[in-house]
Amino acid sequence: MKMGFRNLRLTALLLASAMALPLTSVAASAADKVSIAVNTMQIFSSLDPAKVTDYTGYMAIVNMYDALTTVSPSGEIVPHLAKSWDISQDGLTYTFHLRDDAKFQDGTPIKASDFVWSIRRLIGINKGPSNLVVGLVQPDNVTAPDDKTVVVKLDRQFSPFMAVTPLMMALNEKLIEANTKPDDKWGEAYVGEHSAGSGPYKLVSYNRSADMVIARNPDYFLGWTKGTPIDEVRFVQTSDDATVKALAEKGELGLSSHGLGNDTYETIGKMSGYKLLQSTTAGGFVIKLNSKVYPTDDVHVRRAIAYATDYKTIQEAIYPGFDMTGPLSTVFKDAHNDDIQPGVFDLEKAKEELAKSKYAGQKITLVNSYVASLAFESEVALLMQANLEQIGITLDIKPEPWNRIVELSSKPETTPASTQVNISPNYPSPDAIFYNQYHSKASGTWMSMEWLQDPEVDALIDKVRATTDIKEQNATYKELQTKLAELQPDVWAVSPNRRYAANKCLQGYEFIPMQSWDLNFSNFHWDCKAN
Repeated sequence: MKMGFRNLRLTALLLASAMALPLTSVAASAADKVSIAVNTMQIFSSLDPAKVTDYTGYMAIVNMYDALTTVSPSGEIVPHLAKSWDISQDGLTYTFHLRDDAKFQDGTPIKASDFVWSIRRLIGINKGPSNLVVGLVQPDNVTAPDDKTVVVKLDRQFSPFMAVTPLMMALNEKLIEANTKPDDKWGEAYVGEHSAGSGPYKLVSYNRSADMVIARNPDYFLGWTKGTPIDEVRFVQTSDDATVKALAEKGELGLSSHGLGNDTYETIGKMSGYKLLQSTTAGGFVIKLNSKVYPTDDVHVRRAIAYATDYKTIQEAIYPGFDMTGPLSTVFKDAHNDDIQPGVFDLEKAKEELAKSKYAGQKITLVNSYVASLAFESEVALLMQANLEQIGITLDIKPEPWNRIVELSSKPETTPASTQVNISPNYPSPDAIFYNQYHSKASGTWMSMEWLQDPEVDALIDKVRATTDIKEQNATYKELQTKLAELQPDVWAVSPNRRYAANKCLQGYEFIPMQSWDLNFSNFHWDCKAN
């Protein structure tokens, strides 16, 4: 499949749909209700904290729910619904002491029993982030000795445990149980379409295929002390750049997504009343290589693809950012292996690697998938197609909607040989990068489309999870990075700048090294006089 290099298909139906949304221009003064439109690239595939897997799902739950802890811009785990905690000397028992003033959105006080039920629900549903606790915590080992104390006993030491506590959300047990059915003991249908937490925003409406609206919870336990708050957020799902530009031209765009084309950011940034927000990230844009299917089941083919990648063109012209040195961001500086070098674009070396493969001398076709309608991913695919052709590989480009990519990733035989994705940690630990992508037990998700299933890699990940010695952890992480660099399960293309086009009145953005935690709108405020 060959496409024009800049195919920005303006879908009339999508544009008409977005323009038909009952959006009013964002408020211009503190006396008005502040309502903003926020662009998302993907549908909200889930609103359930026990099921989320991607950036839109995490964006939903961080606004509608609260957890035991949260994450600071520096990546530290800090108190949230738990005001403090104690850890036993053997590292197996964690005791959390809850705040006295926190309430669910319906006014019900949050009790420790709600957390016990919520964590047991996470384990029982066994989807999304549950793999972080299933097999580590037995349901009966989550207890509440009183209304303000939650005790979690682990089956074994697990070094990243505190890093995953921002995903341990409090759900309103009484509310959800009133809406369960005999074949739905955990109220999944109800939670999938309602907010049942204590978060700063309540769900107003949800159209899975197009948009979602949330409204400020005026009784939020942390209060609203950061200036004029954002009263309403209207999420508009589209990855069509022209639609986003049209929203900005009408003055209706509050914040864009971070996956638009360069031209779109530059155009909106030059519009009156708009600005560009830019920060570093803790993840990367990678091309995942399925190690279980033709032709990427051969390490030499994988290395050839890596050598045939024009990193500088991607980083400077298509998706601005910096070199990746293996899978781990330098944000995790103590665990990062500084001996790993960034990828090199060298077609002669690519040919040499291909000649070593079991497919040498054969006509090779490589399937490449990416999220349909994302202009920059289309450009990366076309760049790869041109370069791979020079070494004897035909790139078969197959754009897919995001939900289809997720579906395909469930089995090795349906996972494309190569897939372009953005990876970022869903909890602030190197473990979020290594376990979710490369451990055999994580296979079958969009984050693990490599299907690496390597016993040595598994053993290193398990080793670092089982020790609380920080120096030993970091040494093992560095050894793990060396091993992964040898196996080349991915092309680590670029550590992208996190960019948003934003209304100039929108203030308070800070990057947080956890997926979508930077888009908790209670941290934003509205001030048209600020720089």
